[in-house]
Amino acid sequence: MESEKDKMGWREQYVNVKLQKQRRRPSLVSAALPETAASIAIAAAVVGTAATILVRRTKASETAEVPMKICEACGGSGICPECKGEGFVLKRLSDESAERARLASKNMATRYTAGLPKKWSYCTKCSSARSCLTCSGRGKIVLL
Repeated sequence: MESEKDKMGWREQYVNVKLQKQRRRPSLVSAALPETAASIAIAAAVVGTAATILVRRTKASETAEVPMKICEACGGSGICPECKGEGFVLKRLSDESAERARLASKNMATRYTAGLPKKWSYCTKCSSARSCLTCSGRGKIVLL
């Protein structure tokens, strides 16, 4: 008597073995699901605990806040009052020399621009950092 395997060719046997392996895979996946679910639950618990600790720390730091007052040098803006945050200062002409330059100019275009400053220099107060040195650019000073 010939068995069923003997009747099938090698291709049919190969396909049959493949189908049997594919049928077994879902059982392997389902066996792995409890492990995955457990690891997800543990990860969620760890994240929840970390979030709770972080919230408690921020609340504790808010209550222990240091008293501060607004910087008088910059008015609370944090930018240099000398150069107004530009990093450079225009060299201003005195009113008398500006008036003399306007009167000495030959036409209307130069009459307007003659009194304006022509030279500039880097801000000496903030060294062109553009932020207030008194409050380090924060706008507030810590009271001790």
